[in-house]
Amino acid sequence: MKARFIVSSESPLNIRVSRSTASFETFRYIPGTTLLGAFASGHRKTCNNETEFTRFFLSGEVSFSNLYPANFQANEFSNTDLRDDEQPIKPIPNTARSCKRFSGFRFKADTGKRERHGVMDSLMYWGLFAVSGQTQVEVLNAHTKCIYPVKQDECCELLDTFSGFYRRGESIIEIGKSEAKTRLLIRTGISRETGAVQEGILYNREVLNEGQQFWGVMSFADEQLYDKFYDFAEDIGSKGLLRIGNNLTRGLGKMSVPEFQEFEVDDLVSFKQRVSAFNEKFHAEAQAHCVDLQHQFYFPITLQSDAIISDPQFRCQTALSGEYLYQVLNLGDVTLIYQNASTRRVFGWNALFGLPKAAVCAISMGSVFLFGYNGITDDAFYQTLYNIEQTGIGKRKLEGFGQVTVADAFHSEVNEYESGHENH
Repeated sequence: MKARFIVSSESPLNIRVSRSTASFETFRYIPGTTLLGAFASGHRKTCNNETEFTRFFLSGEVSFSNLYPANFQANEFSNTDLRDDEQPIKPIPNTARSCKRFSGFRFKADTGKRERHGVMDSLMYWGLFAVSGQTQVEVLNAHTKCIYPVKQDECCELLDTFSGFYRRGESIIEIGKSEAKTRLLIRTGISRETGAVQEGILYNREVLNEGQQFWGVMSFADEQLYDKFYDFAEDIGSKGLLRIGNNLTRGLGKMSVPEFQEFEVDDLVSFKQRVSAFNEKFHAEAQAHCVDLQHQFYFPITLQSDAIISDPQFRCQTALSGEYLYQVLNLGDVTLIYQNASTRRVFGWNALFGLPKAAVCAISMGSVFLFGYNGITDDAFYQTLYNIEQTGIGKRKLEGFGQVTVADAFHSEVNEYESGHENH
């Protein structure tokens, strides 16, 4: 079973992006591996039950996930579904684009503090450009400028990348960006000899502000295990022992009592409708732009978290491929058409042994891969794709890596809403 997990920061939170002493940046979210470590540390402090520790953190029966910022307290989001904890928070896909001058979703733009000209998704157009052999440039040229109406004309500013995290309500009409609020803390070093300020040592730490909410989904092998973990999480939270991130001895990282509630995922029927809807939309766009398609079925895979993937020689991969889907997931006759992907170095610290984890290369969250398929689109095909979405891909999935969405509705719905000329 799956449960949504919600927690708030009661003190500033610092999760360092890099081990470099010159780096002061913090993640804008709580990584799953950090969350796992925080709970494991809390269990060691409060419980003396090796069997329970093994089940929670070593057996694979509990899967942790990233916690993304869920900050929708501004006036324009009042009394909307965006403040409803039931709806998931997702990273904005790499294919999202917005006006370079007035970026942002158009939902409630008339009540916000700044002008926003909407968001569009470029996946289908870049996919069609790739299918055409990169010859039909007009497919891209038609979607490079902002079409927001300004004084009986269009804005015409260039579109730029648009990143962060978003929540979609019950319908595409309600969609907004959630941003983690940060600030800089300036600290001085302490002399080990005198216990006073060490002359010449002054450093900065970027922190996530206190009072922010974070949202994620955890998986449990069964309901009984969920009940046990729920009681444990509530216990350490009420005792103030749920601490996350770095600089804990300096008062950072204190979290509230976690909230858990069962989370319902799409069933196979709903999943099939979503995937089929994207394929139909892609074919319709191809016909509208006079592009001849080479495959009978198209589907994208969008990373909802970083993914660590290696080949048979244990070399880190920087992209998904048709070969990977066949060799690991047994999905044949699939070809990678287009990708918009980036990578990052994943670091970590093993508190149990007091040693750093080996650094690996991961495909970054938000990366998008479009595949073409020429096989039979029967129930077995949809079941395979459904399993990919439910179980994830790559290594260290229990720490939140490798979470994906197949044919994310963002790619096929956001353009239809955001191209409208009214604020909602």
